[in-house]
Amino acid sequence: MPRRISQPTEVHVSLSDEDLRVIAGDVLRSVRYLTLGTASRGGQSWMTPLAHAWDFEDHFYWISAADARHSRNIEENPAVSVLAYDLGTTGTDQALFGSGTARPLTDDEVAEGCAVYYARRYPDPEVRVKRERPADDFRGASPNRLYRARIDAYSLLHPDGHPVHGGLVSHRVTVPFSTAQLRRTD
Repeated sequence: MPRRISQPTEVHVSLSDEDLRVIAGDVLRSVRYLTLGTASRGGQSWMTPLAHAWDFEDHFYWISAADARHSRNIEENPAVSVLAYDLGTTGTDQALFGSGTARPLTDDEVAEGCAVYYARRYPDPEVRVKRERPADDFRGASPNRLYRARIDAYSLLHPDGHPVHGGLVSHRVTVPFSTAQLRRTD
């Protein structure tokens, strides 16, 4: 017997922009890794998981080998997407999506980038001192670089589901979010 699919139900969106911003902030605070999406100049897409850190200016930082595929893609095409996926630590599965541009930090920017990256990744100073690498590890002839993405648009899956089909269909909505909003709570 064929399986019956329940009829769509109308969903009344009850969450305000502020509610959505809180959800976005909760997701970002709960995850230590994100997925970075890049594409070559020719449009060949690539995704990779990364340990990351963020600041209060919508910048996301990560360390990668300069010859990694995603690093080479950024050299050709700086457009990136990021996905922070929370597997239920905030009470429900949720994802924060972002899009923007990325680049390796210049030698002059690396020290400041390292300070942001290691402070966010390792808030405990005793742990940080053991894990932190010097800025020179990301300059000159080093095979590794510190990268920064500037995210200019965010979205997430609306917890109420699709406005017409409810929970049968995921529904991504733009969120008026900025990491600057987290300064008040961090």
